[in-house]
Amino acid sequence: MEFYVRVLRLTPFFHHDCVTDWPVEFDAVGGMQVQILRLSRELADRGVEQQVMTVGFPGLPRVRVDRPGLTVRVTRAPLPRLRSELTGLVGLNQAWLAAALSACVPLRRRWRPDLVHVHADGQLSALLVGPLVSRIVGAPYCITLHCSRLAVYEPMSRFDRMQHRLVHAVEQYALRHARRVSTLTARTADEVARLLPLDRARVDVLPDSVGDVRPVPVEEAEEYVRALGVPASVPVVGWVGRVAHEKGWRDFVAMARQWDAVSGAPGAVFLVVGDGPQGKRMREAVAAAGLADRFVFTGFLPHDAVPSVMTALDVLVMPSAHEELGGSALEAMVCGTPVAGYAVGGLRDTVGGVTPSLLVPRGDVAALARAAGDAVADAPRHRKTVDAALPGLLTAYGADTVDRALEHYRRALGHGSEGGAGWTP
Repeated sequence: MEFYVRVLRLTPFFHHDCVTDWPVEFDAVGGMQVQILRLSRELADRGVEQQVMTVGFPGLPRVRVDRPGLTVRVTRAPLPRLRSELTGLVGLNQAWLAAALSACVPLRRRWRPDLVHVHADGQLSALLVGPLVSRIVGAPYCITLHCSRLAVYEPMSRFDRMQHRLVHAVEQYALRHARRVSTLTARTADEVARLLPLDRARVDVLPDSVGDVRPVPVEEAEEYVRALGVPASVPVVGWVGRVAHEKGWRDFVAMARQWDAVSGAPGAVFLVVGDGPQGKRMREAVAAAGLADRFVFTGFLPHDAVPSVMTALDVLVMPSAHEELGGSALEAMVCGTPVAGYAVGGLRDTVGGVTPSLLVPRGDVAALARAAGDAVADAPRHRKTVDAALPGLLTAYGADTVDRALEHYRRALGHGSEGGAGWTP
């Protein structure tokens, strides 16, 4: 049975698919942005009224109605355009936090939410916003850990390592005072509950959804990537997502450098789909390695191009430093494409549950090249394995994820089988 609820969604990460170009300095599109947009729309279609406060960039409307019941507000204070290799712009998340707090003051008078839903990725601003906004609007908050400092996250820079202990403590505070907590995997839910300690019954597992991503006809997919500049009759090794430190782009380039010597597979072209704060560095590293003629960079592509790209790849490579779940891996496997990567975080569950032989220890570039090469050289075996896993993937990461989110809200508001505790007005 559906129930009516107003949700204020707070996140610096949100996919604005109303535009066809995304300025890279405002942080490129990644899986988290797409997942939050997808969840918001699915909940709106089920009658959940939502206001989203998120980061935007010049040219976007400050307020837009995405669909009935879903209003998206760009909340970002002015800031100088100083480039950052972590967030795109120096202070981008802090500018979002300041603007969101300011915007909530008048909002509480004309649209008071029943629940505040915070999406956090291990950065300070998103962890602070829940406790602060819940006080302003007089509503409890729940928090989704898309990447947890306590369980998965690894610092990305010297400054990030310096503040790691502080952010670790803030995450603990935010989780303890949340009405309910959700994680993308049971592994993280168990670890968070153990470390806090926190009643495990207050932590729900809400995995990402593959949405409507499905394979497209092979001929159509190959035609699409040919139009991007990928030559015909050559294995295609793919990278899809944000070009950022934590995604391991340096190891992807290093793997490409070793491909011919150690992969055991034919010469390949390396397709990089997406952009990010370190996109320029990646291009420079490819040129310095003498691999410019083996790489194709597409930059930002609309998310509706993902099925064509994933279907056309011979293997998707994910050399991530940390990965809470690995949405790109799920999308690739749903499209029938095997995934090779490092055995970190949620990849141990997603890829590890389908093709565990394609996961290797983090940092072992030669082993990564051999695993990806095996996926190419022995394609029929690996694709058969991936195809056999499709029903299970769709059951675990398909349409019922929105039902889990609705039950999460019911519990947070005391309507479910487990009421909420931990928030004090």
